[in-house]
Amino acid sequence: MKMRCYNMSKGGLWMNERQMQIIKYVSERGKVRVKELASYVDTSEVTVRKDLTALEEQGILKREQGYATLKDTSDINYRIAVNYDIKKAIAKEAIKYVANNATIMIDAGSTCAVFAQTLGASGKQVTVITNASYLVRHIQHYENIRCIVLGGEYQKNSQAMVGPLTKLCAEQFRVDKIFVGTDGYSKETGFTGDDMVRAETVRVMAGQARETYVLTEASKFNHPGTVSFLHADKVSHVITSQGLSPEILEEMALANVQVTIV
Repeated sequence: MKMRCYNMSKGGLWMNERQMQIIKYVSERGKVRVKELASYVDTSEVTVRKDLTALEEQGILKREQGYATLKDTSDINYRIAVNYDIKKAIAKEAIKYVANNATIMIDAGSTCAVFAQTLGASGKQVTVITNASYLVRHIQHYENIRCIVLGGEYQKNSQAMVGPLTKLCAEQFRVDKIFVGTDGYSKETGFTGDDMVRAETVRVMAGQARETYVLTEASKFNHPGTVSFLHADKVSHVITSQGLSPEILEEMALANVQVTIV
């Protein structure tokens, strides 16, 4: 079988399909023996150990004696790697809505990072305004992307700028579109985050855009989250994966939100 490789960026993640299977399997179980992984992906233990070494070097998984375990699940490299193929499909669809020579905002988030890298690879001339320092690493090699990073307090776990200074910086700009991720959704509160300071920062950033695009896997609609940052009627377009319930689709339609499923 031909093994396809996925490159997040010139300075980012490298994964092949087998490594993506390993990530998914360990994510579902938390801790897995190397022998079990070898059986699952139908290869030798030697090959699995090499895969685990590569994934550990990229900060995605970690190795213990005879086991593979999860790293910090809040780590951005881990979050980008999980369901990367779905994130990539969402990103490919999202770049269709970015015009050449546009100025856009991009939020911190794993799907947004894949979107930014995909945008860079597209060759479109785009100015990107972002609060995510790690996102810059994924687009810095693309000469067609001009990047403006918002200042503020550096939040280590999200590798993003947040807080009053970031909001003040965001308010100096006005853009046509912003692309954001989400940690969850509920009918009562709309799109939600798991961090109050970051959620408030994103809310202000979205307020500077004429249209807001939410890029997210369908599974996020099954989690209510903790902090509201955008009600559905403030969102123009959701680009997501298969699996939205009829109830969610109806809620989006009532809020005049366009939904694209990849």
